[in-house]
Amino acid sequence: MSQSYIIQETEQYYPLSVLFHGSGMEIEVSDTPPFGMVKMWRMDDAESGELISAATLQIRDGVYTLGDIAVREDHRSEGLGKRMQKVVFDEARSMGVKELWGSAKVPDYYYRLGWKKMDWDSSPKVGVNCHTCTRRGKSCFPAIIRMDL
Repeated sequence: MSQSYIIQETEQYYPLSVLFHGSGMEIEVSDTPPFGMVKMWRMDDAESGELISAATLQIRDGVYTLGDIAVREDHRSEGLGKRMQKVVFDEARSMGVKELWGSAKVPDYYYRLGWKKMDWDSSPKVGVNCHTCTRRGKSCFPAIIRMDL
């Protein structure tokens, strides 16, 4: 049986921040979105209404970014991350944005989707070093990535 989902823009950051934080991102659980937030989307299970995935469009260091994106662990490998990226890409294009930047803890996934690896030192400061990455048990240095729209 195929599961259906509803994707909608949201103004409520708290549930998204819980999902992002629970997915290993250095995100504070909060009602208040971080500075530079442009738009936020959530994907809910059509039957239960449960939050399955979320994505944000942000401005960091003066450039548009795929701010945060996460899929609940029990729904990974279903192509939902790609669906959420498409929502962000479509919105960015409609705004006239020509490229999106990002920071990726698992960059190979993004490279397979067409993102390009960028140099950390010469790129806009869109990434965060995760010095206390409890999930990986070591310091985490995400890759800086860019997608031409």
